[in-house]
This record gives sequence, structure tokens and C-alpha cells, in this order.
Amino acid sequence: MFISDYHVHSEFSGDSIEKLENIINRAKEIGLKELAITDHYDFDMKNTPDFMVNLEKYVPKILDLKEIHKKEIDIKLGLEFGMQKHLGELGKKIINKYPFDYVLSSVHSIETIDVSLPEFFKNKSPEEAHEKYFQAVLDCINAYDDFSVCSHLDFITRYGGEKFKNLDYKKHWDIIETILNRIIEKNKGIEINTSGFRYGENRFYPCEDIVKRYFQLGGEIITIGSDAHKAKDIAMNFKEVYDFLESINVKYISSFDRREVSFKKIK
Repeated sequence: MFISDYHVHSEFSGDSIEKLENIINRAKEIGLKELAITDHYDFDMKNTPDFMVNLEKYVPKILDLKEIHKKEIDIKLGLEFGMQKHLGELGKKIINKYPFDYVLSSVHSIETIDVSLPEFFKNKSPEEAHEKYFQAVLDCINAYDDFSVCSHLDFITRYGGEKFKNLDYKKHWDIIETILNRIIEKNKGIEINTSGFRYGENRFYPCEDIVKRYFQLGGEIITIGSDAHKAKDIAMNFKEVYDFLESINVKYISSFDRREVSFKKIK
């Protein structure tokens, strides 16, 4: 039995129409103990609509559901904040206004350009595009403290087409290690995100080598999230993650309550 899914989107997100009731029922059906609803707060993106969850409606709704279902499942009030370097102070004000349990920091845009758009990759080699992405992740971590974990660290391979699919990790390993060290220094964590299986990459984000290195460097905080936008995808491919964590002797995953971390035994 899986413990939790810490990355799920609902009808409050601009890119999901799934009803919260369906999400919660599915989570209970498969025996989850915890469920983090982490709807999008992405803005200041050129040529892309804002995905800004209405926090004045979203927060009380999640808190009501948390109370209603507390005997069956622990629902976490979460947020996926679309971080850009220049949004650090604004992000702090938004996030600290509400009683979030859990905040994902996700780099979806760089210098206001959505990384899913061809515009981001235009006139760049794969090495240049990937280096720019990792540098943006590092810049955001350095500029911003109000998050729980960094989400889907190497998901940039999802975009740009076949030319950009294969990321040469050796060429970027120095900056990846710097990112991991900064995350650890700030007592933050990383997410293992299983959406790569749904996007045809047959893997989770970040790759196994990055997750291994995070633990070798002394990192301890890790959550597992499906990035589900449909109830049927909750906890999808979690077995692969649990098997991998067992293979590298990881015995705990993290839980959050009012952004305070605790640890749950995997077995």
C-alpha cells in the first residue's frame, strides 16, 4: 500500500477539470493515507495564460474537505508555485498569507517564457536549452525560501521535441550537484514525480542518478507525486518509485503539516 500522493491537481487548476470529490474518492479507494492537492499558481508568462488558482475560494474549500474526511484520509492544503527568479518576494507574500501544509516550487517559465513552448528552444542547442533551465532552477532556489520541495527537477526533457529528449547529464552534472547541495543547505527537499511515464519518457523526474546523488550528499526530504490532473492517474507508477527507493536503501518518505516536515516509514 502506498502512503501518499503529494502532487495532485483539481478543478481549481487552470489545466484540470477533475472534481475534488472524484479525487478524494479515488485516493481513499486505493488506500492512500495522505493526499496533497497542489493546484497551480503560475503567472507572468509571455504568450501563455496565467494558471492562478483563486486562493480565496480554494483555501477554504480544501480546509473544509480536510475536516470532513479527516477520519479516512489526511488531506493537505498544497500549492504548486510557478517560480521565476523575479517573483521571489511576491511568492513569499502569497504563500505566507495562507496556512499551506505543502508548497511545490516548480520552474515552468524562464524570463517569462513558458518552457513548454517552441520559443524557449528556438536557436538553442539541447545543451544550451538544458543548461539554461538548470541555471534558472538554481537562481530560483537562491532567490526563494518559501517552499517545501523542488518539483520534477529534470522534466525539461518533456519539451522541445525529439532533438531535446536526451539530456546529457554529464555535461550538466556540476550545476545539478550545486542545485542539490543548495536544496540540502536550505533544509528543503525534492519530489519524485511519476508523470514522465504518462508523457512517454518511461521514467520519473528527476532521473535515478539525481535521486541517488541527493541521498549521497545527505539529503533526506523526499515526496512522491503523480502530478495527476485526472483522478485515475493518482499514485500512477508509484510501485516503480517504491521499488527504486528500496533498492538504494531509502526507508522514509516525507510528510508535511503547516510546512513542517516529518518522516513516514515506507515499510
